[in-house]
Amino acid sequence: MEKRLLLAVALSFVVMVGWLVLVPSPAPEPIPPAAVAEGPAQGRDPAPPAATHLPRPAFPVPVERVASEKPEEVSVETDLFQIMLTSQGARVASWRLKAYAAADGRPVDLVSGAVARGGEMPFSLDLDDPSVETRVNEALYVVSREPSAGEGASGERIRFTWAEGGVRVVKSLAFREGDYLVDVGAEVTVNGVAIPARLTWGPGLAAQDSQTSGQFHYVGQAVVNDSGRVARIARDKPDGETKQRATNLLWAGLEEQYFAALYLPATGNAEVVLRPTASPGTEKGERDLVVAVSMPAEGGRLFVGPKRFALLRSLGRQMEEVVWFSNYSLISWLAKMFFLALAWINDRLVQNYGLAVILLTVALRVVLFPVNQYSMVSMKKMQTQMQRIQPKVNAIKNRFKKKDAESRSKMNQEMMALYQKEGVNPMGSVSGCLPMFAQFPILIAFYDMLVATVELRGAPFVGWIHDLTQKDPYYVTPILMGATMFLQQWMGTTKAADPAQAQQQKIMLMMPVIFTVMFLNLPSGLVLYWLVNNVLGIAQQWLVNRHIGRLEAAAQKA
Repeated sequence: MEKRLLLAVALSFVVMVGWLVLVPSPAPEPIPPAAVAEGPAQGRDPAPPAATHLPRPAFPVPVERVASEKPEEVSVETDLFQIMLTSQGARVASWRLKAYAAADGRPVDLVSGAVARGGEMPFSLDLDDPSVETRVNEALYVVSREPSAGEGASGERIRFTWAEGGVRVVKSLAFREGDYLVDVGAEVTVNGVAIPARLTWGPGLAAQDSQTSGQFHYVGQAVVNDSGRVARIARDKPDGETKQRATNLLWAGLEEQYFAALYLPATGNAEVVLRPTASPGTEKGERDLVVAVSMPAEGGRLFVGPKRFALLRSLGRQMEEVVWFSNYSLISWLAKMFFLALAWINDRLVQNYGLAVILLTVALRVVLFPVNQYSMVSMKKMQTQMQRIQPKVNAIKNRFKKKDAESRSKMNQEMMALYQKEGVNPMGSVSGCLPMFAQFPILIAFYDMLVATVELRGAPFVGWIHDLTQKDPYYVTPILMGATMFLQQWMGTTKAADPAQAQQQKIMLMMPVIFTVMFLNLPSGLVLYWLVNNVLGIAQQWLVNRHIGRLEAAAQKA
């Protein structure tokens, strides 16, 4: 019976890990219905109300046409960015992050993939009047550049200006060395009156490289933080354009697994528009998202960069909440704590995230030593006791070979009497297994921590392992993991006298093979964690076996 329970526990563990591997993360939290003004809605809102209800213009009514005769590419470079802007629409054509390399060795580009598919470019304008919107996003702007300094760092300000037929637009971006935040502003006036203007980002957001985690990688997901409540919207969720009026908008934009592009308006009373779009180059049924955020007269800031936890936390506005560990609060909290511990170990002690994973695993094993010890001792005791009374159990079974209800009832009564006489708790294996279930959240949280943090992207360990978020290219660590798991299981198994139980033990010894196959393509950092955990488990199992051996020897002497 205890073998069946062990088998059930093992199979449950396989189901849990299989669920982790095969089932995607739960759907992101949708925008609360109460926060959506009138969505989903098709098309655009009607034209703005009469000019008497609009704010006074910040710019004078244009008296002459301001436009360029041909498109112009504007290249901007800081110590963090390589950016290409275009004067046609005053938009972003390419945005590369110099500190993060793609598979081809070039800096990761978060924009050009969508642009290459024929989609609209980021930094376009989203207006209530579609006709004016089309004009301003296709216009040829006049470009001016000037030095810009702020907060002790030098930089450059790029200004785009266009005016024609009573419409005037001024857009600007100010870059600073060493800063992922860019000052942005946009103002549109029609006949001298300012109209609401929203800056867009999209369609989509995806690093054009292979540094992803296979089916666990997500791209182009919208994220909105209104009053400290973060909502995530997958790109296939909105059926049409939706609008959200935020009373205290901290930031909104698009994210992917490791990077984000977020608008931070100067005032929190802002409007966020989500618009699904199918770019010409996308596959059938595939969609991207465009996020538009209204910019007040004071402007705002734009963050385009890595989702580095410490960096984001230093920027304020709860920016670190864009790092998405899990939708489940317990798992998310555990994953965050594991990451903070891992980062501390790496920064303060070893300067190698692989070694940090090993040290963190040791620390977790020490913390969980009492729980693991109780579990392993209970299981071993149960196996030893059942082996000792197995001949008596077989004798009872042989006396009641009939399968009728009366025979089974009498057999169970004699079994319980035997257990009571011999001091054996038939449910001991269950109590020994319960602490094992408590470790499932730890495994899942450790996995979520590994695949959610850009700090580990491209982090090497030793030799052939150049990226802890990618699989072991030669499958060395998964094979070692399977071997150590087999050894630990073999050490914890007592030879069964009953043929049925012996068959169950053979099935259980197949578990390491199943786990090895499952872990072949998982991040090498997770495999390293499980491998080290197995090695420490072998050492603890040796201690448990010695302890049980001493107890048996003392019982025999008595």
